[in-house]
Amino acid sequence: MNKRSKTLSLLCAWTVLSAVAVQANEPVTIESLLTEMIDRDSVARYPAADFRLKQHSSYNRASKTPDEPEGWFNNKDNNTSDKHDSFIRIEENNGQKEWVLMDHEGPGAIVRTWMPWRNPKNGGTDINMKIYLDGSDTPALEGNMLGMFDGTGVIPYPFAHPSLRSSVNFFPIPYAKSCKVTTDKMPFFFICTFREYDEGTPIKTFTMEDFEAAQALTETTGKALLNPVASGAGDPLSFKAKLGNKEEQSIELPAGETAVREISVKLGSYENADVTRQVILKMEFDGKETVWCPIGDFFGSGIGLNPVQGWYRTVAEDGTMSCRWVMPYKEGGKVTLQNLSGEPVDAELEVKTGDWIWDDHSMYFHAGWRGQYPVPTRPYSDWNYVHLKGRGVYVGDTLTIMNPVEKWWGEGDEKIWVDGEDFPSMFGTGTEDYYAYSWGGQSTDFYEHPFHAQPMSYKYNKLNRKTDESERNSMGYSVETRSRSLDTMPFGSSLQLDMEVWSWTDCDMGYGVGAYWYGFADTTSNRKPEPEEVLNVPPLPNMEGDAPETSADTLKGAVEFEEMSIVSGPKGLVRKSQKLKSYKGNWNETDHVLFKGAQVGNVVEVRIPASSPVAEKLVLHATKSRDFGIVRFSVNGKPAGAEVDLYAPKPVPSGAIGLGAFDPVDGAYLLRVEVSGKNPKSIGTFFGLDCVVLQANK
Repeated sequence: MNKRSKTLSLLCAWTVLSAVAVQANEPVTIESLLTEMIDRDSVARYPAADFRLKQHSSYNRASKTPDEPEGWFNNKDNNTSDKHDSFIRIEENNGQKEWVLMDHEGPGAIVRTWMPWRNPKNGGTDINMKIYLDGSDTPALEGNMLGMFDGTGVIPYPFAHPSLRSSVNFFPIPYAKSCKVTTDKMPFFFICTFREYDEGTPIKTFTMEDFEAAQALTETTGKALLNPVASGAGDPLSFKAKLGNKEEQSIELPAGETAVREISVKLGSYENADVTRQVILKMEFDGKETVWCPIGDFFGSGIGLNPVQGWYRTVAEDGTMSCRWVMPYKEGGKVTLQNLSGEPVDAELEVKTGDWIWDDHSMYFHAGWRGQYPVPTRPYSDWNYVHLKGRGVYVGDTLTIMNPVEKWWGEGDEKIWVDGEDFPSMFGTGTEDYYAYSWGGQSTDFYEHPFHAQPMSYKYNKLNRKTDESERNSMGYSVETRSRSLDTMPFGSSLQLDMEVWSWTDCDMGYGVGAYWYGFADTTSNRKPEPEEVLNVPPLPNMEGDAPETSADTLKGAVEFEEMSIVSGPKGLVRKSQKLKSYKGNWNETDHVLFKGAQVGNVVEVRIPASSPVAEKLVLHATKSRDFGIVRFSVNGKPAGAEVDLYAPKPVPSGAIGLGAFDPVDGAYLLRVEVSGKNPKSIGTFFGLDCVVLQANK
């Protein structure tokens, strides 16, 4: 580096450091927060005015500890009678009873509120809300609890908006000393999310005068949010390629202090919806891989092409997926697409970079993915999105679930622990509430907003909108996404985000989540590449609504595997009954028994009660699925039938499998099932058995 270049570099670095110092000392105001809301560069730097995100909500107060699951998973997160206490307290102000929803002492700023409709058919309410700041007896902001924050009142769209059957607000309300939020009647559900700044942080408290004075900036910010573009992006680096199975191709990034400012991916075809789960985006910065995520879970599309637009990401109708998170690095990096779909994929990748001055606050962008199928809904459980250690800022996530039944799946609350706290500082009221809508079983239409969206639910997305508002069916895939702006979550030592698995039905669901955060070089996570799990795409149930094709007496003389006793089996094998009425096909009594954890070479022996003292024919009925193996059978020590491959892309009945005729021994038959192999297309070696039909040996 020559002397002149070194001088310019030092001058730029000094300028950035000076700006950070100024930001730390300048007061937090309505204007500064509105500016920060659309400043993507600021999110890539650890906040100069440090804060922790906190939340006061109507979560059930019986939730104390995971050691007491009855309270921990209690689903009554609202208030509908005088017996309920999902609020802070009731007090009297100026002779009027008021319910306290939020009460925070110290400097802070409300950055997000969510309030649902009381009735899914009617968004009106007569409840009045008051926001008191800095101990004043006069509210700084007052109005209808829903109307004030649905975009029709004092707070304009898109900061306030109706979402789906909810009023959601992102307009910042800063305060120097304290904030109290009350209602004049008992609240239903509510969430108030706020920043808690360090003591001594200078803050200019919200006033209506300052709100009016900031109208021009408010309008400019709103327009920017609705028309997102990448700032500071240079000429693109790109490739177009046909990627074979397990092949990858990369773009090497410019050397030196730089930032990725926009990434776009487009595939040649989305006819197979699984391709968005099985094409992987990988990124490496300064020698460390920080991103490993399926493209659908990264860009917010989920499984399949589901167009949506937000402040940080856009999925266009032509299949182009773009993101605008700023991703700085010091020395170099690369962006890679990898195809794990099993078939060739035509792919395009484009990366735009721009200038960046690296400083002590600069952080690396990360994205990780976790998937699991099946996920049992009983007993209730907490499903981990991510656990981070070190220092950084959490900025968003995309959840894709597969629900095999019509009933609502998302009663589960988010629980977020920051910096090793004993109780989560953010305890929510429902999965759909976390993603800013309500009445999930009925709100299955597409919606989008700069900071959150439901790109897909049941059969509906942006290209296929719901027309019957009374329809209640949440079967199939649902995609929920949230990207954070003023409600980012800084952490100093750790962050853990769990979401309850809480469905109204005892069933097996599929879960997949992409999580996004910034961190320093020594920040770590529990998310690692899962190349095998991306192939385990949860199969869709029968989405056509046909009547089940089975009945309890479909197969006469059938003995259900639920009724049989296990004589022997390997350690680690899990035997579980599963309902299959959502899938097309004939299963006896609409269910089977899944033998999960089975591996090649494992043997399971089952006792089948005989129905006659003389020889009978045994006809077995099983299930085929995407993660099932090849099995062979014997009865009473004698080979029975041919080897059977139980692989199929989706769950289907195997049909009748003749085992032969056998004499009972001590009034029973000993069926031996051995996992003998694996179809190359299968992603596992489990097996599922429906029943054995006993027939007279004529």
